[in-house]
Parts: sequence; structure tokens; C-alpha cells
Amino acid sequence: MAERDTRDPDRPRVPTTSRPARGTGGPEVLDDERRTRLLQRRRKGGVRAVWAGVLLSRDDHRRRNRGVHEQAALADQFDRPVLRLTDNGYAGPTGGRVSAVGRPAEWRGTTAQVVGLWPWSVGAGAPLVGTPLGPHLRTGAPVCFDPMNWFLRGGFITAPSLFVLGLNGFGKSSLVRRIVLGGIAQGITPLILADVKPDYRALVELVGGQVIDLGYGYGQLNPLDSGVMGTVLAQLQGAGMFELARTLAQELRARQISLICALVELVRGQRVADFEETIIATALEYLYRPTTEGGRGFTHHTQPVLDDLLDVIVAGGPDLHLDAAAESAATYQTAVVPLRQSLRALTRGPFGQVFAGPTTVGIDLASTAVCIDVSHIPTGDRKLKAAVMLACWGAGFSAVEALNMLADAGLGPQRYFQVVMDELWQVLSLGEFMVERVDELTRLQRTIATALIMISHTIKDLQALGSDAAISRALGFLERARAKIFGALPGEEVSRLSAFIPFTATERGMVTNWSAPQALTGEAIRPGTPRPTPPGTGKFLLKVGEGRQPGIPFLVELTETERSTGIHDTNTRFADFDTAGETP
Repeated sequence: MAERDTRDPDRPRVPTTSRPARGTGGPEVLDDERRTRLLQRRRKGGVRAVWAGVLLSRDDHRRRNRGVHEQAALADQFDRPVLRLTDNGYAGPTGGRVSAVGRPAEWRGTTAQVVGLWPWSVGAGAPLVGTPLGPHLRTGAPVCFDPMNWFLRGGFITAPSLFVLGLNGFGKSSLVRRIVLGGIAQGITPLILADVKPDYRALVELVGGQVIDLGYGYGQLNPLDSGVMGTVLAQLQGAGMFELARTLAQELRARQISLICALVELVRGQRVADFEETIIATALEYLYRPTTEGGRGFTHHTQPVLDDLLDVIVAGGPDLHLDAAAESAATYQTAVVPLRQSLRALTRGPFGQVFAGPTTVGIDLASTAVCIDVSHIPTGDRKLKAAVMLACWGAGFSAVEALNMLADAGLGPQRYFQVVMDELWQVLSLGEFMVERVDELTRLQRTIATALIMISHTIKDLQALGSDAAISRALGFLERARAKIFGALPGEEVSRLSAFIPFTATERGMVTNWSAPQALTGEAIRPGTPRPTPPGTGKFLLKVGEGRQPGIPFLVELTETERSTGIHDTNTRFADFDTAGETP
């Protein structure tokens, strides 16, 4: 019989001589007599019955472990000591025994919150569809995304549009360049139609794409150039598809009118009058009317320029007088003075250096990628830079639409494009009229087989416009983007965004912590030592839809090829700073 424990008369104390030797017996178990007594005690009920049940349950568990131990010893077939198996693992050196098993963590939440806890509170669903971006910040699983594939192959979003928000210096451009690279690998042509810094020039050059320079002394862009639309129009006419050609010609004329009006609005800083828009439309008709019918005889092969348009408006004519509701030539000339002044400003001065002549280099959509570098325009010329960006976007979208019509006619393959609209705030900040022009460009990207990527710093850029109508229209860019990616943001910005995209508490803390600087300790960086990156660099949160479902946090990891080519290095100006102050 086993001795009685003085602390508990029902708990047996096994003498040390009866314990199984290490490597021979396994866990200690109760004998049959003791188990019989405990079974009888459990049947009587009461507190002592509960304790008897605990002892029996523990003994059952030990008996199972002992059986496993004995089977392992039989299967081992080696004459050597085996570690003793206990409830907490194998006891002994390298046995992995844990003296105390910790209690698993527990959380409570509402039904609206708990549905997002599987498997992680910040989301772990990362479909392997699209361009590889990097590992999931919580699970380490690969995260793949690009708007075109998530729309076509995944069906996760209803339109191929993406809005990227984040403070500068935390890797927004590197993220978009990765998406652009993935698109190139899949046959999608990226169109960076206004590279302001430039952030994408090196990438486009590396893949053998087309780079177009615009700016003082670099190149010109004719707003009346028919570009790719004119080329496709000639192909349709040559194939005898005159109905499609007539439709495309009307679309081309409408785009020319819209672009000229937008440029005039930029010069003035206010809207174009309704009769002035009609005058511009009539003057364009005069330009393309044959000389035998009193026109100027321009065609899509011989492009007019803004000076030609201005000449027609100055010369006047019966139709133009009707547009201005002028009863005489003198009344007409008085009515068109503001329009003449605005067009004159577009053909002279800073605007004239970009818009006054024929297009220097046209867009070649047969290229792997297209980048229009507008970084040559000084930063202080905000109006000119915004005008060039708007003109470039218009030229790019018109080219895409023309190629789609060519594919519909069976004269060419269906092409797919990714349009990158970086530094969107530079155009929107010029006024409400510019918001409307950009709004026209961003509504139809799904119908022209084009993914649209819009980039800005904060939502404050969209909310800093003049009127409530302009703010509402600008915020529509963010709302219509079916996918949003957020980088490092301040807490105030996340609060503003919460009105449109719900953030969980975990996501809010995560995004705001990314913007925190590194610890302000240590010494200066020694020459030749890589400069440490901020903690939140390359970390992003992907959100889809407007529900409360958690987003996907991920880290953009650059490959060795990307690092060696330097396509993500935006600090090349500081490359020689290490040696600038050294004493020879």
C-alpha cells in the first residue's frame, strides 16, 4: 500500500523505490486498487467526488503517455536510456520539458469584430493573384496585387482602379514601380503620362520603353495634334470603315475642344464662358474645312497649331459672329478679346515654349512603356506644370481609346494599359475647374481596358479645394477607386479617412506608427555606411471595399536586381555628400 500524504489523505505518495527508472517506465500511474477507490468516491458525489474525478482524469492521461512511451521504446530497438515522459514533455537534457504550461491568451469582442479575427485581426487573406509585392506583415505569406489582375482574374474589385495615399519618403513610388514592373511582365503597357520628379524614367529606360522630354528647351506638345487618334483614323478610312472613322473624328474634335478649354481656364484661373467654348469649336471646324469651302485645309496629316486657331478667331466670320451673338464685326471683336488674350498667353511666354509649336515627339504605344518626363519645368511654374500634366493625360487617354476602336474593328489586337497619375494634388490645387477636367478622365477607365493608379500624399490634398462641390467631386476619385493602399500616415489623416474607409483599432495604430521616426540616439553616420531607412518605409495596408473587413498589411521587399539597377533610388543627389566635407 502507498503511504498517505499528510496534506491530503486521499492523495497517494509513491515511495521513491517504486518510481519507474529513467528510460524504463515512463509517467507514474495509479495502481488498480487506488483507481477502484477513486471510482467509488466519484459515484458518491460531493466535493471529494470532484477531486476524485480530477485524479482519475490525470491518471488516464498519464496511462496514454505511458503507452506511447512503451511503444516508442519497443520500436527504438536500441539498448540506450530513453528520457522519461511527463505531462509537460520529456524530462532530461534536450528533452524539451516545460515546467509550467502557460495559459493561452483569450480575447473578447463583438460579433462585428470577431468575424475579422480569423485568422488574424488585421487580415491574412492574401490571394496569389497579381504582381508579387512582398510578405504579409503578420503571417509572412506572400502578398500579390495589381488592379488589372484583381479585376480580371480575381474578381476581387469591380473596376481596375487604385488610389495610393502616404507621406513622402516612405516608398509610395517604389510600390507603384513594382506594380508597373509586374504589368510589363504580363504584357500590360504602363503609361506614365506626367513624370514630375522623375520617378519612373530610369525604369522605363531599363525596359526599353519610350521617354519623352517636355519643358523649356526640351520638347513641345501641340494641343491640336491628333496623335495616335489621327493615325488610327487614317487606318479606318483606308479599310473602308467610314462610319467608325466618322465616330472617331467626332471624338477627336471633342477632345481637342475640351483640352483647349482646360488650358484657357488654367491661364485665366476661371471658367471658359459658354459662347467662348462654342467659338473654339467653330474655329476648329474652320481649320479642318477644305479651302474650297472657305476653310484652312488642315488634315490629320498636316496638323494646325494654336497660332492657326488664334488667327481664325481673330479673322472672324459669319458663324463665329453668330456664336458670339455679335451684330457687327466690331461687336464680335470686343466679345472675343478675353479669349484672344488667353490664347495669346498660350502661344507666348512660358506656356508658348511648350504649347506654341508642333509636337516634338509623339507617343508610340508600340513601346514596352511610355514615360513623359516633365521634370524640366521649374517647380515654381505650377500653372504650366499642371497644364502640361493635363495635356499629357488627355493625349494618353485619347491614344488608348483609339487603339481600342482599332481592336473593335478587327484591325489590331486588344491592348491593356496602366495609367499612372502621380502627384495628383498639383492639378487639383489649381481650382474647381481642374477637378472637373480630371473627373472626366477618371470615370471611364474600365470601358477602355485601362487600369488607373492615382497617387497623392494625404486626403487633405483633396479636402483643401475651394468649394464643397469641388471637394465632393475630388473625394469621388478616392471613393471610386476600388482598391486603396495606405502607407505611413499621421493620426489626424486616418481620422479623416475613417469617414470613407473604416479602420480597425489595430490598423489605425499600425499605419500611424509607421510614420514615427527612428530613435533619436547614436552618432552620425560614418562615410560609406548605408543611411538607415525610417521604420515605416515600404510598409503598406491594402484595403478593398467600404466594409469593415480587415485590410492586408504587407512589406515591399526590393530584389537584388532592383537594388543594383538603382531604379528605386530617389536620393541620387546626395550620393557624394559623404565625401563633400572631408579634408583631403
